[in-house]
Amino acid sequence: MLFDVDDTLVNLSGAQQVAFRHQLAAQFGDRVLSHPALDVALEAFVHDPKDYYNSYINGQLTFAEQRLHRVLDAMRILQLDGEPDEELWIIGYEDIVSQHWAPFDDVPPFLQALEDMGITYGAATNNTTEYQAYKLEQAGLPFDVVIGTDVTGKPKPDASMFLEGAQRLNAAPEHTLMIGDDVINDGVGARDAGLISLLVDRKDTLVSPERVYKVRSLGDVLHIDDLSF
Repeated sequence: MLFDVDDTLVNLSGAQQVAFRHQLAAQFGDRVLSHPALDVALEAFVHDPKDYYNSYINGQLTFAEQRLHRVLDAMRILQLDGEPDEELWIIGYEDIVSQHWAPFDDVPPFLQALEDMGITYGAATNNTTEYQAYKLEQAGLPFDVVIGTDVTGKPKPDASMFLEGAQRLNAAPEHTLMIGDDVINDGVGARDAGLISLLVDRKDTLVSPERVYKVRSLGDVLHIDDLSF
């Protein structure tokens, strides 16, 4: 079984919200937290509608640049002048966000159930292997198998990462379940690579593509009639 990491296993969005508020107040003062457009700015920073993060994983921006672009867009929404303080938003932000990396509540019991059943698992993630392995460890979820974009040189939804993950688990792709939260990168990518594909949609906002399963909680996965474990 393969997993995406961010917002599938680790509640990255929650950690980002905490760090964004903290660093925004650090640069502009606590009064900014009462701005009427704060929630809109927070949504833009976390969910990245201009796909700056995808530009990073495709080699068009550095990791620092994609974050600063997202901060700058949030500042424009809040009508804040100037530029993001790079020390605050690169070094300081990383310190804060990493302290708040935590698994979703359904993750530890699901991983324990897999271990009890003798099912091997790993992670296929659109960031570097070392960074994501560290994130999982900080969240209390150390994984033996982590496939990052630096392993295959091509991010999801390219098939290479899914196939590499299945190989590392000594499993045939058609017998490997990939669980993620992104419709294209995880759902369609895994399906088209020949894996069994499943989306975990905790807020029930996603439309599941054809031949892609969907659950609200990881606890539901083992109860899908079409799947045998």
